[in-house]
Amino acid sequence: MAPMGDTKSNTDAACSKLIKKRQVVRFLCLFLLVYGLLMAPWPGLKAAYLQLYKVGAAVVFKSFESVGVVRIEEPTDPKYDMRIVFYDRDRIGPDGKMVHLAFMHHSSRRTGYIFIAFLTALILATPIGWRRRGWALLWGMILIHGFIIFNLTAWILRGFNSEAVSLLVLSPFWQRVLLLTVRMFVHNLTFGFVVCVFIWLLVSFRREDWVEIVSNARIHRR
Repeated sequence: MAPMGDTKSNTDAACSKLIKKRQVVRFLCLFLLVYGLLMAPWPGLKAAYLQLYKVGAAVVFKSFESVGVVRIEEPTDPKYDMRIVFYDRDRIGPDGKMVHLAFMHHSSRRTGYIFIAFLTALILATPIGWRRRGWALLWGMILIHGFIIFNLTAWILRGFNSEAVSLLVLSPFWQRVLLLTVRMFVHNLTFGFVVCVFIWLLVSFRREDWVEIVSNARIHRR
């Protein structure tokens, strides 16, 4: 017959595991609910975010005025919500307007909103106090928008460096670096989600949270 102390210890361990499993299930359910609600086609949401994205993009474009002119125009492909057009300010056509060099179709939802929704769902589903969630959400939005600006900047640099535009001349080494950056970090959605997870861990958890997580993991392995 097992000692009374061992029986109680085993019961406590089993209850602890059950509680942890319930917390994980609750987190996953809440995450999927929030993410699904944010990604749903709510009337006006897509248009509102697109306008905000365009305002932010215009600020980024101003930093390239010494290289060339970038404008946002209506897309010709319905799969996208904008078209980024490159102009040469030093070449004026017969109509008195800047010469259009090239364009790239762009999606604010794919390059921006999807990551905002994913990170927001992670933070709101995290079992911490609402005050901490609020601060985590604030810092998370600042950091994820920094990542979005990085992606957009890489897009623009790649456009200026393309053969069709050729307003930004780079050495072969830096051309390869830029191309690799665009392929790995901008075109690759998976990398964006990895960045979201990293930001979530950074802004949502404190040192004492990690100490508790590691301590519980060691207990459960015994």
